Amino acid sequence: MQACCTGKKKKAMYKELSAALFFAFVAGAGSTFASGYDDFSRGIDANNRGDSETAIAAFTDAIIATDLARAYLPVAYLGRARADMNTDQCSTAAMDLTEAIRLNPYYLDAYVLRSDANVCLNRPIAALADISTAIGIKPTASFYFSRARQQWSMGRFRQAAADIAEAAKFDPKDPYIVLWVGLLGRRAGNFNQLEFAQRISELNGSSWPAPLLALYRGTADPEDVYRATTNASSIRNANNQRCEADFYVGEWQLSRGNFSTAVSLLKTAVAECPRNFIAYVAAEEELRRSP
Repeated sequence: MQACCTGKKKKAMYKELSAALFFAFVAGAGSTFASGYDDFSRGIDANNRGDSETAIAAFTDAIIATDLARAYLPVAYLGRARADMNTDQCSTAAMDLTEAIRLNPYYLDAYVLRSDANVCLNRPIAALADISTAIGIKPTASFYFSRARQQWSMGRFRQAAADIAEAAKFDPKDPYIVLWVGLLGRRAGNFNQLEFAQRISELNGSSWPAPLLALYRGTADPEDVYRATTNASSIRNANNQRCEADFYVGEWQLSRGNFSTAVSLLKTAVAECPRNFIAYVAAEEELRRSP
């Protein structure tokens, strides 16, 4: 998983879409080339191009069409919700996802995206319930990682540490998951240095974020981390690594009680990180709950 950045989980969406198409075909529902399906297909294409405005209009036409097979409807609501989220219409997205779930109570992608919508709407309990339902349907490293971050944002550090440990069971080779094992262990007060060192030894390579892992392991200091960012392969990579360094070093400082230093670094991360980076989102969340 790309734990450094937030994602749209398109692969799972395509699986759900394929399932919808298959069941519609088996059921013989609707005319495959009717206008409702044309609008539906246009919405999928628009979302893939990043044209959210066209996607919203197309999925709306598909939803109100009388000839769209029922099996397509949850996917259409999900597609419109994705476009809504991309245009910061979180409330509308949440309503669409609720309808998608009503039509398909086991719609995994709908629960995951509604969890994101509830985070956007500052509904942490509802967001936690949705991602927990997703875990109940299909436990994965990604879902446990998401719930760990939600627990962390709510200040539930021990629960977050337990969730990230579960994520690491599913994907022990993901360096960012291992990094969050260290981060959450330190915040929860149950950090196991020997166990953390063992996790690091099982990773492949010494590239970024290895300097951050060394910091949390206790074999590097912040100066070593920032020095490592100067060895990046491009200016863009150096900037991205520095932005992540600001967040993770800030969290490390916070776990050591260095509050003012931590807040300064977290503010820098918010100012300089790309908005689709977990470091940006998490730094915002940390600052929001800081006194």
